[in-house]
Amino acid sequence: MCLVFVFSVQVVRGQEVADSTIIDSVAQPDWGVQITEKLTLLAEEADRSYYNTGISVYDLTGDSLVFAYNQQKMMRPASTQKLLTAISALDLLGVAHLYRTAVYADGTIASSVLNGNIYIIGDFDPKLSTDHLKQIVSAIKDLGIKQINGRLYADLSMKDTLCLGNGWCWDDKQPYLTPLSLGGDAYKCTDSKINRYNPSLNFLQGLNSQLRAVNISVQGYGIATYRPSANSTVVCTITHTLEEILQQMMKDSDNLFAESMFFQLAADKKRGIGWKDCAEMVESVITKTGAPVTYAKVADGSGLSLYNYVTASLHVAMLRYAYHHEEIFNPLYHSLPIAGVDGTLEKRMTVGAAYRNVHAKTGTVTGVSALTGYVTASNGHLLAFSIINNGLRTAAEGREYQDRICEVLAQ
Repeated sequence: MCLVFVFSVQVVRGQEVADSTIIDSVAQPDWGVQITEKLTLLAEEADRSYYNTGISVYDLTGDSLVFAYNQQKMMRPASTQKLLTAISALDLLGVAHLYRTAVYADGTIASSVLNGNIYIIGDFDPKLSTDHLKQIVSAIKDLGIKQINGRLYADLSMKDTLCLGNGWCWDDKQPYLTPLSLGGDAYKCTDSKINRYNPSLNFLQGLNSQLRAVNISVQGYGIATYRPSANSTVVCTITHTLEEILQQMMKDSDNLFAESMFFQLAADKKRGIGWKDCAEMVESVITKTGAPVTYAKVADGSGLSLYNYVTASLHVAMLRYAYHHEEIFNPLYHSLPIAGVDGTLEKRMTVGAAYRNVHAKTGTVTGVSALTGYVTASNGHLLAFSIINNGLRTAAEGREYQDRICEVLAQ
């Protein structure tokens, strides 16, 4: 009787902890043969179905392709597009990259009066809240200012003036893409008639109210581009790290957070950036993976766009690239929803071998369901996988199919 070892691996790139169990190999077919047989049956099922499916599975530990079905067919990714955004940002910017919302007082301060304006330069930070308004007010008070003979201005010049993403449906639930808002406000502008500056004006209105609450008067507020000058005084700078944004973006599939990260990719290049500038940055990382950029159409950072197209093979190429770069893999892996535990996978795969094993990004828009991420197989190998279903009547059909594949991969 031949004996083999099966390893259960806790995945942290650069640190693998293994527990071994001796099993009878006669009763257990070779892992590679067994998994291929089961996946072939699932691929044949997909081939008979009315919808389109692409599958790619790669053994990262063994460095070999495990299974592929339509892996080069271009399909809409839905929110698995966020994986491309996250991996690109971690590669080009790093987890320590800071979103900086800078506040300036421009003018002279005399006898507790600011003869000038307050400018807030937006950096598309989606975590701004009313607590940050209070922080700004406190900083203004610390400068000895009790009256502002001027206005509050929001500088939105970081990006172009488009308030919706390229290829977004006008009647879908979506955030307004403005560099300055109180996170939740960016989701409230669902009426096409609402002024595109509304979330930013809400921010200024909230700040104005906070100032008046402590008896600091101001003459009004508006939108204006600003460049610090000799008369500028730094009031405060509000910062959040890319890693902080990453967690909510991936676990909850937050579209505002994803778009903010997408625009961070090109934020240091120039002012007034647009989606094409950001897409070029994602494409530059795709090129690093060795995957052909011609098999990718990057239209936004969240996956809301009808114009995004990827292949299952491209998804896996990005996951492989992340795996080989610890500084990308560790934060990415820990930001992914865990099957049966949290995020958008909390209610999926709650039992079986996939439970607490699959770490993956979900994707759902009308007609599309996808799942892409990592899973540890029964032989201890870490696998990267991508399953994309297009042309679905209901997303539930795609989710059920994906969960069955994940169970096979985890067994």
